[in-house]
Amino acid sequence: MIRLGLRLVLNSGREALTRLIVTTLAVAAGVALLLAVLAEFHAFQSDSNRACWECTQGSALPGTLPSRGEAWNYNVDYYQGRTIERLDLAALGPGAPVPPGISRLPGPGQYLASPALAHLIQAVPRDQLGDRFPGTMAGPIGDAALTGPDELVAYVGYAPSALARVPGTQWVGAIGTRPGPEVFTPFFRYAFGTGVLAVLFPVLILISTATRMAAARREERFAALRLVGATPGDISVIASVDSVVSAGLGTAVGIGVFVAVRPALAAATLTGTRYFAATVTPTAWGYLALLVAVPLASAAASLLALRRVRISPLGVSRRATPPPPSPWRLAPLAAGIALFIDGALATSIKRIGAATYPGLLVTLIGLVIAGPWLTWALARLGTRVLSGASPLLATRRLADDPKAEFRAVRGLVLAVFLGTIVGTLVPTLDQQVATPNSTALSDVLLDTFAGIEPSTLPPAGISGITPAGLTPQAGAALVSGLRTFGGTTVYPLYSLPQTANPNYQDDYTGVVSCAALRLLAVLGQCAPGAQAVQVNDESLIHSDNPHDSTAAFVSAANPAYTGSLATLPLQAVLVRVNNAATLERTRTYLATHAPPQVSAGPGVAPTPPRTYGEAVAIRSGRAELTQKLFDLAVTLTIVVAGCSLAVSIGGGLVDRKRPFTLLRVAGTPLGTLSRVVLLEAVLPLAAAVVAAAGIAYGMSVLTVIRLAPPGTPVPALNGTYWATMGIGLAVALAAICVTLPLLGRMTTPASARFE
Repeated sequence: MIRLGLRLVLNSGREALTRLIVTTLAVAAGVALLLAVLAEFHAFQSDSNRACWECTQGSALPGTLPSRGEAWNYNVDYYQGRTIERLDLAALGPGAPVPPGISRLPGPGQYLASPALAHLIQAVPRDQLGDRFPGTMAGPIGDAALTGPDELVAYVGYAPSALARVPGTQWVGAIGTRPGPEVFTPFFRYAFGTGVLAVLFPVLILISTATRMAAARREERFAALRLVGATPGDISVIASVDSVVSAGLGTAVGIGVFVAVRPALAAATLTGTRYFAATVTPTAWGYLALLVAVPLASAAASLLALRRVRISPLGVSRRATPPPPSPWRLAPLAAGIALFIDGALATSIKRIGAATYPGLLVTLIGLVIAGPWLTWALARLGTRVLSGASPLLATRRLADDPKAEFRAVRGLVLAVFLGTIVGTLVPTLDQQVATPNSTALSDVLLDTFAGIEPSTLPPAGISGITPAGLTPQAGAALVSGLRTFGGTTVYPLYSLPQTANPNYQDDYTGVVSCAALRLLAVLGQCAPGAQAVQVNDESLIHSDNPHDSTAAFVSAANPAYTGSLATLPLQAVLVRVNNAATLERTRTYLATHAPPQVSAGPGVAPTPPRTYGEAVAIRSGRAELTQKLFDLAVTLTIVVAGCSLAVSIGGGLVDRKRPFTLLRVAGTPLGTLSRVVLLEAVLPLAAAVVAAAGIAYGMSVLTVIRLAPPGTPVPALNGTYWATMGIGLAVALAAICVTLPLLGRMTTPASARFE
């Protein structure tokens, strides 16, 4: 039976060969997409589970330097919006721990750089970047210390006594080996999980549709074999061989396609980071699972489709109209919606999406299960409303077998569901990071000096640093040096000490010159006649929220400050620059003449000097990255669903070749039959699309209500959403139109057969 099955698959005419090719290509496309998603997720997981050497935490460095361990000072910097991780370190004795990626510590006057940073240092003028690193470059940093080939990292060697005077230096005896804190990792893991579901369901539908292609014609062939003596077991073996061969070939081709495109996938930045190529690959278990699971699933789908033949060889000729779908098919959909609502009520910012994930999964399954009932209900309605031969034939067929007709469009229904969620939530995310003043302050650089913990301060008198900021003398020297740069305007912000200050009032933490504010009008204006005012500038200099950090904080109500600004500590400095080169030269000057920022805790990098434009871009980049991930999932879903629709309609035409041919012989115009095929695809799609879009929009609104700040307006569907949905429908119509020429060729009067 196996040999007979192979012969029927490989050598039984053009129709069988066409089916084998189409099924192989469909399965290959699905397998390649699944492998790509699994590969990207594996790279993301590898990066998330990497040992976080940056999270290493030590203890305060004693006044008398220990004879073991090392001095450790981790901070970050920026260059043209890219983060540079910098580790200043010095061995305190033999056996000092060595960070990953190197074999020995750099000595005083040496530094090591990641390949990307080394290339950047050599490519740009030294006063824009290279001068930030004292000494000479002594070698590269290996991949073990990096998240990807584009990461910028430097290890800078110091003498112990010199590093001990730098604020924030700690005493470290062992380097951290645990993964970093999961700040946005759960969010991206949830996004990946949703994307996997979004791609997995349509791919499974595509594979199932492909393996069931021309099922009616195969039933007739197998029924004939039963009539000449084949047993149900023989038919099962032959059908399994048919499905396993096509699915196995498709899986092998799909793996080959993935291997061919993997270098391009590794070079992409789908999650905002370019991973190492070695990690952008599924695990060995992933390959094995697809090699085994896809052929087995195809065989199971084939055997399920041939259950009538196995019962009786006359089952094909004794077909009866199946009973209409039960309204109970709506129960899983209702359960999924209820689970999602319950999860949304329990979710919070700290657990984004975790509680809603089961409801989302059940809702996706519920849409597939409820689709046939929705198709049947719309067909019954269409019978009463529509008139003409094409609507009559289409609605009668939809009502007779809504399950089979909905199978062709269920992939696109899932694409609409996911696309509606994206089209609703992403504009809301963009609105949360939009800042009215961000453009006006985009070229303003901020560096802060206040808030340094006393335990992290160097010995008294060094660098002129206090918890309130730089001493008046050190602050004046820094401001004077910044003003020597061409193309810069400097705006100092001073601390307002609470003790022994007659001008102090509660809720005011700083002092700003009114002359400076006249050049930064978006931050507010002083009362007429005031020379300096007291301000509450905590949000301006410490908040990472664009809404707060760029909001005006000065008005006529701010009390005047009548003391001398020259006697106040320098709390922060704002520097407006005229171009990118000036920005980087200014940042280099601050890196070499101002104290470094101090980390706020394990895995929390200090905030380096950066422009407000860069700060806003970082936050908006998260929303853009989210949109990129979901847009990719929607695009893949639409592509896969379009392929599934084309395969399903093509297979349906093969099954109905005889009745369509007889209708044409009887005088039915080809245009009428084409409209029948079109309506059979469009009506079930319309029924489920309306339900999917409505449910997805309701879920998105509930998510916004639970997670967005109070007062956030109800999200509206923008032009991007309608354009995406329009593209999806265009793909569906294109898939249908591709099959219509086949209808004309298959139903010529010369093709009529009466056997």
